[in-house]
Amino acid sequence: MTEALRIYSLMRNDIISCDLVPGAAVSEAELCTRYKVSRTPVREACRRLQEEGLLQIVPFRGYFISPLTTEEYRSLNEMQLVLDPAAAAMAAERASDEQIANIERWANYIYYAGEKKSYETFLEWNRNFHIEIAQASGNEIMVEMTVNLQTRLIRYFYLVISMASYGKELVEEHQAMMRAIRARKPADARDRATEHVIRTMERTSLIRIPQGGFRGDPRPTTSIRVRAERRSID
Repeated sequence: MTEALRIYSLMRNDIISCDLVPGAAVSEAELCTRYKVSRTPVREACRRLQEEGLLQIVPFRGYFISPLTTEEYRSLNEMQLVLDPAAAAMAAERASDEQIANIERWANYIYYAGEKKSYETFLEWNRNFHIEIAQASGNEIMVEMTVNLQTRLIRYFYLVISMASYGKELVEEHQAMMRAIRARKPADARDRATEHVIRTMERTSLIRIPQGGFRGDPRPTTSIRVRAERRSID
């Protein structure tokens, strides 16, 4: 692994988990100190993160961690409503037995409400679940789009969305998608994926992000808490 790739991976994880605060301004010097590296790999990593929409590079002003906004969250949800059902339908037709086993594995993690580590583990499994389905579609462009989509969505789940008690129903929805894919039923897989995205949108419909976006203190280590209203969709 090159130094630039190593720094990219570290920065990407810190942005996704919101250890690098949305909206924060960070200088090359701060990043070099944080990751104990020279400027060249930092610049290469930042360019790559900019391409993924996780970092903004403003000429003559520096680097800014991309803020969280209501508009982006809505757009990501709308894109997921198009992408996930299509990927699930293709996976039902094209997935190998090994890929189906992997999808089943990622579908089965239940998080426990109020337990931060459990919730964070679920977020990673959830991301892997959706990416694995995209990979099973056999469409590389779909994989790239899903990886980008899930990477950008997970920031909202880490920082804004409350750890409400949705573990059981989320797993049930994932398992319903998995069963349709395993049964080689594209139409059912599409329907189950559509239902899952819509229910997720309903679960998070009362999220409040400040007008103009969610932005933090410019210090990278500052943490921010956002109160999010929540409701049950039983």
